[in-house]
Parts: sequence; structure tokens; C-alpha cells
Amino acid sequence: MPERTDKRDMIALAASLSGIRFQWEDGVDASKVPEKAIPESWNREESNGTYGCWRVHMNIAQRIAAEQIASALVLEDDADWDVNIKNQLVEFARGTRYILDQERQATHSPYGDGWDILWVGHCGARNIEDVDQRYWVIRDDPTAVPQSLWGYPRRQPNLTPPQLNGTFNRVIYGPRRGLCTWGYAISLQGARRLLEDQELEQALPSDRALNRLCYVGGGCLAPYPPLIGTHRAAGSSDRDSDRGDAGGKYRKVGETGQIVFSTKLNLKQLIPIGEDTVVKSQWPDKTLLKEIKGTLEIPRGEGVYVRKDEYKDFPRPS
Repeated sequence: MPERTDKRDMIALAASLSGIRFQWEDGVDASKVPEKAIPESWNREESNGTYGCWRVHMNIAQRIAAEQIASALVLEDDADWDVNIKNQLVEFARGTRYILDQERQATHSPYGDGWDILWVGHCGARNIEDVDQRYWVIRDDPTAVPQSLWGYPRRQPNLTPPQLNGTFNRVIYGPRRGLCTWGYAISLQGARRLLEDQELEQALPSDRALNRLCYVGGGCLAPYPPLIGTHRAAGSSDRDSDRGDAGGKYRKVGETGQIVFSTKLNLKQLIPIGEDTVVKSQWPDKTLLKEIKGTLEIPRGEGVYVRKDEYKDFPRPS
């Protein structure tokens, strides 16, 4: 929202320190949206905050379609990322090209062609367990949190096949049942599909809309653990979101789930940019490295093929 200058200050600083240029897309006050503009299929029991969130994502898709933008990365206003994000994305691109079987082709996008959504920031996304498929596995990645720190158990992927298993692995795959829209890339084709689906089929809250797009048409790829997380600043939890009241709990220290070397949690160290900048892990006793100087070279991943009969039972809470 334009009035959330606190969030704008924070993400502008974090993006500047990461060498990321971006444009704002103003949040939408749903109470000011005329009834005629709300899709017939929208569930009127959803809150104004949920509708406003959905509408701004649709505004972005509308802009991409209208301006013929090849692809765009969409970040929530409380997004956070690892200080190694650009090196992570290089390796992520190797993985997406492998899964799309385009690693030896010339493509328009460095991530390969033909995808709709790259769901790089989610709070959980299952994998497909009933088909034979390709995965890209980055082993012993110091920017990957161990499974003990994964969130949302109901949405965790089944990584029981030996080729996928490993404490500090990051896996790239075709997601199912994704949750949260902390960060995702959408292509021109994806934006067109999203606009058509939400207008002519059924309008759904933002992450559910993306999930159906992935489920119905494929064309979606994701990393697990994710590359973009959500930052919760120190102070009252009521400041976290404009969608609703979070209960007013007080947080002594800020946090970002599943991001090891958080940019927003290391702002003070990052401002005097240099090779000797020390960045600390959020969980020094649980991650591969306690701290780093500068940025890391992400280990080279490898492509693996998993047959549907190689998955073991992976019970999730109901």
C-alpha cells in the first residue's frame, strides 16, 4: 500500500544492496472497488484484504499483457532473499533448462522457454509423485536450510528417492499445491493464461490462482527450499500484513523463514559493501556455514531422473 512507507523503505534498501532495480505496483484498497468490477465468481466471504491482494497481482498480469513484457519477477512488499540471490538464480536457471530439456538450446530466456510460472518464493509446494520426471539437485548448498527448518509440513515435497535425498540439498521441480506468493516470475504467456482463467473460469485468492494455473496447464517450476522468503520485522506482529490483524504479539528479533543469509537481517553489515563484509546465518548451529565473507559460489547441480515407483511413503499432517 502507498501509505506503508516503512515497508517501502526496507525493501528499497534491501534491493539497492543486492543490485536489484524494481518498480512499485500500488496495493489496492478493496473497499473502494465498485461491485461491478468484482468477478461474479469471487467468493464474497473472503476479506477485503484478500481481494485487494488478488487485484494487485491481476493488475501486474494486466500490465504484462498490455505492454507485451516477456517476463517479470513479482515480489511481495515483505519479501526477503539470500545475499547470494544472483548466484542462486544462475544455478536455478541451469535447473529449469534441464527440466525443460533445453540445456543445449539457444533460448530467449536464461531459464528456458515455454514456462508460465517460476515459483521461487513460496511457503510450501508439493511435487508430482505419480509420473516419471526430471529433477535438478544442488547438493551441499550452504544457502539451503536443513529439513528441520522447512515450513508448512502439509506442503512439503516428497524427496524420499535416494537421488533427491540430502540434508542440505536444494531441489528444482514441477510444483503442485503451492502456497504463498512471496516471489514468482511470470511470463507473458503465463500472464495471459492467468487473466483468462481468473476472468472466465473462477477468481481465486492469489496463491490458489497460481496453483490452479500450474495444475491445469503445467509450465510451472519451483525450488525447494525456496529462494524468496517473507520477512517479519522486530516489533508488533500487527505490522506484518495489511490483510488482517495478526494478534499484536511482540517480536524481539526480526526473522525470515528458510533464508540462510538473509539480506534484511544483515543490512547493517551490508551497507559498507566490500569483500570483507561478514554475513551471518540465521541458524549458525544448524546450517553448513555459520557466516560468510562476501558472496558464495553456489555448488553446481546435477540432473536426475526419478521413476514414480521410487517414492516412499511420506506422511503429512491432515
